[in-house]
Amino acid sequence: MTTYLLFDNAVRSPEMRHEISEPVADPVVFMEHDGRRIVAGPSLEAEVFAKREDVVDEFWSFTDLGIDGLNADETIAADMIRPELVVRAVRRLEASEVVVPPTFYAQVADHLRSNGIAVTIDAAVWGERRRRKTPAELEGSERAQRAAEIAMLTAARMLRDAEPTSEGRLRFEGEILTAEWVREAMTAVLSQQGTDSDEIIVQSGDACLKGHDLGSGPLLPNASCIIDVFPRDRRTGAFSDMTRTFVPGRPSDELVRLHGHCKEALDVALDACRPGTDDLYQRVADWFDSHGHPSQLHPSDPPVHNQGFFHALGHGVGLEVHERPFLGRRCEALVPGDVIAIEPGLYYEGVGGVRLEDTVTITDDGFEYFTDPYPYDLQP
Repeated sequence: MTTYLLFDNAVRSPEMRHEISEPVADPVVFMEHDGRRIVAGPSLEAEVFAKREDVVDEFWSFTDLGIDGLNADETIAADMIRPELVVRAVRRLEASEVVVPPTFYAQVADHLRSNGIAVTIDAAVWGERRRRKTPAELEGSERAQRAAEIAMLTAARMLRDAEPTSEGRLRFEGEILTAEWVREAMTAVLSQQGTDSDEIIVQSGDACLKGHDLGSGPLLPNASCIIDVFPRDRRTGAFSDMTRTFVPGRPSDELVRLHGHCKEALDVALDACRPGTDDLYQRVADWFDSHGHPSQLHPSDPPVHNQGFFHALGHGVGLEVHERPFLGRRCEALVPGDVIAIEPGLYYEGVGGVRLEDTVTITDDGFEYFTDPYPYDLQP
């Protein structure tokens, strides 16, 4: 019988946050065995878990596991007290082997093994557990998505109201509009909505070809501006992820064409979003190829770095902004409950870049948006 084991805090570990649903900052033990879900931790956490019968069946305090005696025993090194508490919790459960994630502390794993407890590291099983989002996580992603849209409205207004200068810049409220200014304004809005975002991508012109570079400096008139925002709901730790591309001013015919192709590619992917689909990347790469755009599956000759559709189609979203399922060349089959971000993009030097991204959840027979999709208009 499988015993699932975690030892961590719920701030560092998305696995722990998923299982216990509480942002506990001190390390605790989580075990699931034969349908029983047990948390062992400091006695000051007892009241927290007494209210969470929906996620925890039993709470064992470290006091009950003998932490006072361990602290009094000077022959035991201080950094071995917690590993010993994990061993005692597993023994109390009468388990002889445990399954842990790759992020499990090596010191604790070594101590378990030295005490005759087999430890198996299994990334897949913990990834599968996290793909089944809790109701609270889904609610958190919806709040994060709504916050992202409000922040995107703020960015669009700044771009729309900015005026071109004779020096080829944009002026907003008397100052040169920069990526940093847009990012700062969006961050303030996200905070007001109960979300956080350590990074927001704001790229202009050929800077759009720089992947995950955040973007910096003045934004350009009549050039593409990619804005990619992925806020985290503070209440649950759940993320959402969205991208839109704007052109402040008049877009070139080529940018209009690329934007149209990205929107059609997004529709191709969404039309195929249902349980069992395992070729989303292939479908989009083939569609782009049929319209003359290179990709990882259809490289140009000779290959050109960061041109065309050069990145994965998307990724899972949850307690991490990038998690399973992965939607690249090794695309994973979708399952009901997956939350995924789909982000086709096209990029060409001298033209700029376009990327559109939506986050959706997979249902039994298709997909659902968290909100009505934010408009895809190229001009803000």
